[in-house]
Amino acid sequence: MARFASGAVVASSGDNAVLSTCVYRNSSSDLFAGPDFVPLLVDFKQSAAAVGKIPTNYLRRELGQTDADILSSRLIDRSLRPLFPAGWINETQIVVKPLSMDDECDMVMMGLNAAAAALHLSSVPFRGPVGAVRVGLINDTLVVNPTRSAMKNSCLDLLLAGCGDRRTVMIDMDGKEVVKDEIEAAIDVGLEAIDKIMEGMNELRDAGGRKKEEELGKDVLKSIDCENPAIIQAIFRNITKKSIRSLFSKFLKHFLYKRMRMFSELILETNKRCDGRGLSDIRPITINIDVFKRLHGSSLFQRGQTQVISTVTFDSPAAAFHSDSISQILGSQRKKMFMLHYEFPSYATNEISSTRGVNRRELGHGALAEKALKHVIPSDFPYTVRLACQVLESNGSSSMASVCGGSLALLDAGVPISASVAGVAIGLVTDSEANRPHKVLTDILGIEDYAGDMDFKIAGSSRGFTAMQLDIKIPGLTREQLNEAFIKGRIGLDHVLSKMAVLRDRPRGEFKATVPVMESMRLDTYKRQILFRSGGLHAKTVEVETGVKISQEDDAHIGLFAPNKERLNDAKALISKVLAEDDEPMYVFGQMISAEVVELLERGAMLKLPGAGRPIFVPNSQLHSNPIRHSSASGLQARF
Repeated sequence: MARFASGAVVASSGDNAVLSTCVYRNSSSDLFAGPDFVPLLVDFKQSAAAVGKIPTNYLRRELGQTDADILSSRLIDRSLRPLFPAGWINETQIVVKPLSMDDECDMVMMGLNAAAAALHLSSVPFRGPVGAVRVGLINDTLVVNPTRSAMKNSCLDLLLAGCGDRRTVMIDMDGKEVVKDEIEAAIDVGLEAIDKIMEGMNELRDAGGRKKEEELGKDVLKSIDCENPAIIQAIFRNITKKSIRSLFSKFLKHFLYKRMRMFSELILETNKRCDGRGLSDIRPITINIDVFKRLHGSSLFQRGQTQVISTVTFDSPAAAFHSDSISQILGSQRKKMFMLHYEFPSYATNEISSTRGVNRRELGHGALAEKALKHVIPSDFPYTVRLACQVLESNGSSSMASVCGGSLALLDAGVPISASVAGVAIGLVTDSEANRPHKVLTDILGIEDYAGDMDFKIAGSSRGFTAMQLDIKIPGLTREQLNEAFIKGRIGLDHVLSKMAVLRDRPRGEFKATVPVMESMRLDTYKRQILFRSGGLHAKTVEVETGVKISQEDDAHIGLFAPNKERLNDAKALISKVLAEDDEPMYVFGQMISAEVVELLERGAMLKLPGAGRPIFVPNSQLHSNPIRHSSASGLQARF
């Protein structure tokens, strides 16, 4: 399949199958990109046909990537990008498309492994193979690649990608306050399973792989003398020529590489960072809560030059996120009572850009912060909660600042979270050329993320970790490097949590006066029929006139959701008025009553009960013990 592609693989498991293709072209994508930039684009897109469904939109076709598709694309990208060779400037695209899947299939893991295999088979000088697994912790037992139904009972969701020599390439973790030992054990189990996957990829490569292109040697980059003005002048005179543009690209990459190495040398030699901090020092933290009184909850969290304002909004359960039928089959959450939305405007870094829609970065950072906080919110909390985190200033780790600010905003709103949650970003500086010891950094700056080798975002409470995301630029982390990052992450979290606890360590005692009011109102069955008959006319009238939302809870109760207490009382009064105008008497089963015959019809009679507002219809079968063809045969007479 897809034989024109540079690399193509169909991965299958049972009745599930996914196609992954790799295509590249020999062209320089961006001359001014950094030395670590790889022009890689990954597109993962679910297929309704793969699950036997027709899309429910008006065109009945897949219109674009969903949020889940974008997050899956980012996950695959982060697993493959570190193993591209230095100096690779050819545009590369990987497309992952499910062909067939059932309810239990983990298509993200299958697609990631298929994409890695396609790269491994292609002529791209990819330093693979790479394997990936999902590890769950179910009933205190580590399970590799569990089914979707089994994952519902797991307290750990670890997505792990690894390469040769038991090196870790990517981590994406979501857990219910999981401790360090459990995560390390899950990584060990996952890497053991990854070894078997990579063996299969190597066998596939030996059987039908294409010849790899040669990597750009380090001696080529070093041969360009940055101090020779004659070479620089010659390059600028002939920049329009394709061959010279390629040389100019290599020159720029070498120039930036030299500057970045100077940055790393400072850390490796002096254990001091560019802002004067030590390796484990955290920037000064400033916190404000209840920033705006009318908001249901708010906080302003500042760490160094990174500033985030977080706001909490409560709404009715009807406002919860509901996915469509196809997304439900594909594994998306059916109902979501807590959602976190992350916004990174251009002014946060003094830049100008378009503000149309949510980009991939915002979506990914928001999903990470949401995972960090969702497990500490009680499942029986009555309100739908939306947490909006807007970055006002950014110089590193804005997503982890959103976790800290979001946790404080939830406490300010009065949400009874089980524990405060903080986040910190851990960095890494290595020197493979001189073989010097690596350095692990706590709370990295933006330039340390750009010039360093790792951005390891770690979030958690005092009891354990709730979310992790590992991005690296080197071909895998050793166990020693990963363990040191865990330790420094734990120490950093404890420091930030202690700062947060000084200002607020428990939820607000009672909700603010601006918080909507919810109440359950008892309503007999026949009265419910009055309120919701004729397409819910009376209920809609109450909602329009008072602004109170009415929902049906069970057979005996309705739910009222009002902006405030006054509106709630107005709605209750209006409901009572509507029911009184069309009230029906209460009768006991077996009770004998006299009724007035209003009209005799062919199939029955219209009777008016004492105190009733409207006549009721009684069929012929209830009017006489014997079968009759017309209600007049029952002996009843109507009053005119």
